[in-house]
Amino acid sequence: MSYLLNQQGSLLKTEIPKKISDRNRIVSKGTLNVWKGNHLDKLVQLTVKGLHMYYYDFGIAYPSKSIAYPIFFYQIISAPKRVLVVVHYAFYNKQNIEAFHGFEELLRLDTEYSDMLIKGFEPQSFIVEDVIPNAFNGLVRTTEIDKAHERVSALFEKWHEGLKAAPNSTEEELGAYHQWLTSFKQKFYKEDYGYTAAKRFLGEKWAKEVFKEYLFS
Repeated sequence: MSYLLNQQGSLLKTEIPKKISDRNRIVSKGTLNVWKGNHLDKLVQLTVKGLHMYYYDFGIAYPSKSIAYPIFFYQIISAPKRVLVVVHYAFYNKQNIEAFHGFEELLRLDTEYSDMLIKGFEPQSFIVEDVIPNAFNGLVRTTEIDKAHERVSALFEKWHEGLKAAPNSTEEELGAYHQWLTSFKQKFYKEDYGYTAAKRFLGEKWAKEVFKEYLFS
């Protein structure tokens, strides 16, 4: 996924310490990338490769701190004979989505891309109240993993187009938004399996720094 994101001209790669960006063990490898962009506070992408062809790719994008806008995140989890692709857009006020420029078009594209799913998946229970309903979540064929990466990248690009057109939010909107976002990050970090996978394959010290200081800071 990092290759595709690096091709997007709207993103600027941010340098991070080598001990964080590349982590190697005998049978596993972890990489971390960070980008910034117009109206984008940061996009952080983690890849974990482990035993038995296990592959975990997680990315999360945060709008500029002056804009209350849905966050974008994805997960691609590959194991022998199956690939799970998850894309979500999370926000504290799901009733006001039509106010965001281009968001209906983003959801239309998301639905169009779901035609490659073998089986659809529902959001994990701990985030179901936070995510905007969408279609591109489920199992895809192992032969189509590259196509799935391309579609996730395209959805991020469409999301970023809408973000770039978004105006600054009011202090009242930002107060409610950042209170929700703080709670959401704490909950996701605690409940999701990503941290457990990173810790298992690459060690607790590295995983904790990556998740606390980069992905959910």
